[in-house]
Formats: sequence, structure tokens, C-alpha cells
Amino acid sequence: MGRKYLDTDLAQTIAWLWLGFLVAGVVAWFAYRYWRKRHPPPVPEPERSYSQRLERRLAKNQSAAKRKRRGGSAKSPPRRHE
Repeated sequence: MGRKYLDTDLAQTIAWLWLGFLVAGVVAWFAYRYWRKRHPPPVPEPERSYSQRLERRLAKNQSAAKRKRRGGSAKSPPRRHE
């Protein structure tokens, strides 16, 4: 039994398909670079100093803190002082 080789027409078709995928990928990569050069990403905010971050964090927690109820529980009746 001899080795059976691929049909030449089929091999050429597969080669053209691979070449087409390769060319499409290269064109897409160049198009992306061209688009990215004209649309740069937004500049990130500079990192704040530790004191600025701490100040913001403390101010946020101050407003979000639970207030203590000084009148006692709403379920229990008020105490009588005699």
C-alpha cells in the first residue's frame, strides 16, 4: 500500500483559506492600530496622596455611619422614674 496524498486542488484551496485568514488578521491588526492612534484612551486621574484618600474615606464613612438612638428601643415602654 502506497501513501495516499491529498488532492492538489484540495490542498491549494486549504492553502488559500489559511492565507486569507492570515491576511484578514494582519489587516484587522493594522486597522485597530490606526483607529487606536486616532482615539487614545482617556488619561487616568493621578493617584491621590495618602492624606487625600484618607480624608475622602473618613468623610464618606462619617455620613454613612449609623446614628445611635438615645431614646431606647421602640418596642419597650418608657421607664418610669419614681
